[in-house]
Amino acid sequence: MTDRDRVTSCTGAPGRDVTVPATRAERRARTRAAILEAARETFAANGFEKSTIRAVARRAGYDPALVMQHFGSKTELFREATAIDLDVASALDGPAETRTERILWRTFEGLDAQAARVASTLRTMLTHDEVAGEALRLFHPPGLDDDAGGGPDADPLTDLRRELVVAVTLGTAIARYVLRSPAVEAASREDLLACLLPAVDALRSPPVRVPGTR
Repeated sequence: MTDRDRVTSCTGAPGRDVTVPATRAERRARTRAAILEAARETFAANGFEKSTIRAVARRAGYDPALVMQHFGSKTELFREATAIDLDVASALDGPAETRTERILWRTFEGLDAQAARVASTLRTMLTHDEVAGEALRLFHPPGLDDDAGGGPDADPLTDLRRELVVAVTLGTAIARYVLRSPAVEAASREDLLACLLPAVDALRSPPVRVPGTR
């Protein structure tokens, strides 16, 4: 529904424009959206620790109490404002032999499109345990360990290999969006995947034991 609806007379002739008052739900949604946008700008500029509810409220043009009414805490506001949507599930359909490539491509495609939010989240995770947990889940996409195996004959290093895949992708993201390492930041997704894919594939394969080691 728009804010303005044209009124038509019973004869079919167009009538005057009248303003239709926004519903309470619409007003609430607009307020929430304005606060989230202000929060994104504030967190991106100042980081989590230096940002305050008062600063977000001032940027949005609302009272701090209203911000708290909508979100409850700075942590919850940060979580919603910096939420990153990666449509990785859609990459699971297709040939199994190219699944890893599709997942990595979709991951970095989404990250590139939301680079400012990604940078804010990754900076904060280094000093905020709750945000760190969210970041780890973000970089642990489904599908990369579907063939890890289970049961009594499962590779005892499966969990380690899985977390090392997370470390590789997360470390690449930190270099690309936070540290802005020149070569990593400038790399196309094609070049990025060309270098990452062999490393991720190697980590997903059972390790080869070196003779004389445990």
